[in-house]
Amino acid sequence: MPHSSSNVRHPSSPSGWIGTDESGKGDYFGPLVIGGVYVDSRIKKLLEGLRVRDSKKISDGMIKQLDFKIRSSCIYSVVVIGPEKYNLLYLKMRNLNRMLAWGHARVIENILMRVSCPRAVSDQFGNELFIKNALLESGKKIKLEQMPHAEKDPGVAAASVLARAEFLRRMERL
Repeated sequence: MPHSSSNVRHPSSPSGWIGTDESGKGDYFGPLVIGGVYVDSRIKKLLEGLRVRDSKKISDGMIKQLDFKIRSSCIYSVVVIGPEKYNLLYLKMRNLNRMLAWGHARVIENILMRVSCPRAVSDQFGNELFIKNALLESGKKIKLEQMPHAEKDPGVAAASVLARAEFLRRMERL
């Protein structure tokens, strides 16, 4: 069963968006982790002040520090697909990009339960319809933007930090 965690509800902002990203995509033993963060103008300034950027450009020690700050300040969701669930989903979906889309859609839906939001941004990893088709009713209304190098977006960068931090925690347990 995928693990999901999110924090408390905050008021929505018409100019806000959700950034999503994943970690563990190429790892054989660890989980696939998808993170999402809701960003408005206040959170954008906070993330910029923390110098949040793509998790691939940050040390593991700094990832853990930023993870704590993001989780305590932002509306977020993290979905973990462990090896057993990964294998079951892969048998059903037969495509890694469809599994990623399913995870991104779950993260978006989890955040939408806490805040209304007009759009979501993710890194481009496959056909945009994969995520759109995986969204449930509330998510179908969102404008989805997939773009190459989306981790330049502060929401996507923060999501990459959360996903990487959770991936590291899970790997430490092995």
